[in-house]
Amino acid sequence: METTFLCLVCGKEYKPIRSNQKYCSIRCKNRADKSDRRFGGIRDYILERDGYKCTECSSETMLIVHHKDWIRTNNDPSNLITLCRSCHKKEHFEITDNKETRTCQICGDNFHPLMTKRKTQFLCGRKECKAKWKAIQKRSSHEDVSCKICGKTFTQKHSKHYCCRKECSLIYASRSKKAWRSSNAEQIRIHKSKYYYENKDRIKAYVKKWQEANPDKVRGYIKKSANHKREQ
Repeated sequence: METTFLCLVCGKEYKPIRSNQKYCSIRCKNRADKSDRRFGGIRDYILERDGYKCTECSSETMLIVHHKDWIRTNNDPSNLITLCRSCHKKEHFEITDNKETRTCQICGDNFHPLMTKRKTQFLCGRKECKAKWKAIQKRSSHEDVSCKICGKTFTQKHSKHYCCRKECSLIYASRSKKAWRSSNAEQIRIHKSKYYYENKDRIKAYVKKWQEANPDKVRGYIKKSANHKREQ
């Protein structure tokens, strides 16, 4: 008799294919991953708390968990409510006559919102304000710092944003890798020797199999090594 388990997301019974299977389908797995990533793992708790109904129209279909303050990283239960798709769209979108004035939440300047735009349009549209707001969303210091490579001043988008552009980031990454390798050279050597000692037979079998499959390359390598010894 095959054993059955209950899915952690939808509660449906299923027969596992793998020993570590926790969900009945890929859809439930993706839903659980999305809940952990976007709502801190409490999405199902919010739906159960609200009775699996929209808090505005009591609809039971197409339910979405909504952040009241529009900040995705604020996953406090008091900041999350259940809405249906239509109520969620009304909450985020509106039509304006482009005559009202709003105040930018970052720089404090007044601006006119677009005629059809999200309700969350409380930024004036400058790149600096957008960068600082994105940094707030990611819980970064969003400060003006200097680039580690060229010294240019820029606004951080996240806490590990050290360079002003892609070229500087590549240079910084290569330098940090070299510095880490030089400082941990002894540990890397010990790790490689330990790995070779533990998998010596498997590595030798793989090398022998490759040599049998590529005899021409093996002869070329032997000739190169012989010529190199002669030159020395």
